[in-house]
Amino acid sequence: MNQMFCSHWILLAVLLLLAPLAQAGFDEAVEAANAGDFDKAFKEFSVLAEQGDERAQQSLGWMYYEGQGRDVDYTQALYWYRKAAEQDNITAQINLAQMYAYGQGVVQDFSQAAHWWRKLAEQGDTRSQAALGGLYYQGQGVKQDYVEAAKLWRLAAEQGHVEAQMNLGLMYGKGQGVEQDDVRAYAWLTVATTQGNEVADSSREFALMQLDETQREQAEALAKELVRKYVEPFTGPAGDAKSL
Repeated sequence: MNQMFCSHWILLAVLLLLAPLAQAGFDEAVEAANAGDFDKAFKEFSVLAEQGDERAQQSLGWMYYEGQGRDVDYTQALYWYRKAAEQDNITAQINLAQMYAYGQGVVQDFSQAAHWWRKLAEQGDTRSQAALGGLYYQGQGVKQDYVEAAKLWRLAAEQGHVEAQMNLGLMYGKGQGVEQDDVRAYAWLTVATTQGNEVADSSREFALMQLDETQREQAEALAKELVRKYVEPFTGPAGDAKSL
């Protein structure tokens, strides 16, 4: 057995030994944080974070962000969130996008927020799809694009996101990014209303006034279908949705 082959086996053995130790250390830090021992949790997370553990980096960022075990420090939170986000930690990517969007610990930068929300949206994260849709609608950090906004809001709406459902209904009502369609506007606004969105409830009344009797029947039928497909699967039993 040559020397290079032996060294590879030694490295593999070391890695196999370190993996359970890292997991044990992370679990111990989580237990400490849950018990309110933030000093211990901070020390454990710090060691693992410096070793490149993305879970610990995200957790350390959270401790700095919330001021757990240390004073609130958005700069340090941003630093550790970025470390974890660059290793595809989804929670860190969400937190990093929000910090850029709201200018916490960094100059407000919608282009950076869009960058991270896009990564998450491509992974199917509903909140990020909705948030990125908002940036495209407003033209913040990206070129204004109603078609892209409608596309993203549709993706989120079909996963039960209530604000996206409302926004999609409003876009159908205005003909922004989609062909103007009062039937679909009413239907999507009704979907959002079943989830308790009061803005959608008031807006659908206006959409209803634009419909003749035949269109109203079509709109009500479509609304029921959309509720069945895009509300009930995300809210449990059908009875959880608001009765109209």
